[in-house]
Amino acid sequence: MKELIQHLRSLLDTPVVTLDDPVKVNQIVLLVGTLVVSFILTGFLRWWFRRLFKRLRIPQNLESRLLALLFLIVMITGTVLGLRLAGIGTGILGKFFHYPLTEIFHPPNTEISGKDVNRLTLANLFYGLVIVFGMFVLSKYVQWMLRRRVLQAFQIAEHTQFILLRFVHFSLIIIGVLISLSTIGVSFTSLALIFGGLSIGIGFGLQNIASNLISGFILIFERPIKIGDLVEIMDVNIFGRVSSINLRSTIIVALDEKEVIVPNSQLITESVHNLTHYNNRFRVHISVGVSYGSDVRLVKKVLLEAAHEHPQVIKEATPNMNNVTAPFVRFIDFGDSSLDFELLAWIPDCFQRFDVASDLHFTIWEKFKEHNITIAFPQLDVHFDPAETRQQS
Repeated sequence: MKELIQHLRSLLDTPVVTLDDPVKVNQIVLLVGTLVVSFILTGFLRWWFRRLFKRLRIPQNLESRLLALLFLIVMITGTVLGLRLAGIGTGILGKFFHYPLTEIFHPPNTEISGKDVNRLTLANLFYGLVIVFGMFVLSKYVQWMLRRRVLQAFQIAEHTQFILLRFVHFSLIIIGVLISLSTIGVSFTSLALIFGGLSIGIGFGLQNIASNLISGFILIFERPIKIGDLVEIMDVNIFGRVSSINLRSTIIVALDEKEVIVPNSQLITESVHNLTHYNNRFRVHISVGVSYGSDVRLVKKVLLEAAHEHPQVIKEATPNMNNVTAPFVRFIDFGDSSLDFELLAWIPDCFQRFDVASDLHFTIWEKFKEHNITIAFPQLDVHFDPAETRQQS
């Protein structure tokens, strides 16, 4: 038994790989064990973060990217920890991760403003990414807590909640980026140079991006449109509800549940109909033309009956409904082939205007058939003179 233990110890102490120092079998076993524990921990963290992301209602594509990034971070951290616990010298790999990247642009040991510039390494960049990722997750959690525990309790308007949560999100992300830059050793003098270059880039080729960003701030703070508003962009025939207002673009959910991404500058520079800016009411216009032999009084009566029979139509206005009237009919014009009428009726929800208009069309068609009212269509009378035809032939 003692000989077996000695053979096992000698096997574990046998050098296998040589980097800067010999790597023994027991070190490899410890490294593999650490990697297995890291893999198990990664699975647990993925399960926990997936549940957290579901509660935070993070989109599926963003959730997949964050989980993939989490996997890489944990596995890289586990690998580095395993190497340290096993006492394995990383050799060239360690030198690569800790190589000062500033030496690519400056000679070694040079100083700028009395400070050593050899601070930026791949390891520091990795730590910076971890800090930004952590601040992003913290931002999502803080937003969820504020929405559930504070904002809803005070019954704050949805759009105001959106502005406050956006402000919290950007503040935490900016703090995370500043901490990350400080960690990797980037000076604020360098940032000033970078932003100076970006300003030149904006002047030459980034006008659209800058315009969308400025328009995003206008939409968020001036509030010409809000979350949940029903909007219609006439030039591009877009109709739907606003679901999200971001810095660069606004997401509109159309009637078929498709998300339309609209640049913010388009909402500022073009004509946009906000159908729910003050209230959700909408007036439906139904145009119809009848033949010249029809009884116009009967046509008016039938159109009003159709409007009053629909459950969504507002029958009588109340004092709190400004400019809302009961359904009425207009005799518009004596057309070339028809007498033109228009039925106007208010409904409480403008999102139902297409369905209500369709229902009214069905009802009007059935009532016109019942009362023998003919819907006119263009007609043209052509007369032939037989005598003139014979002369031409």
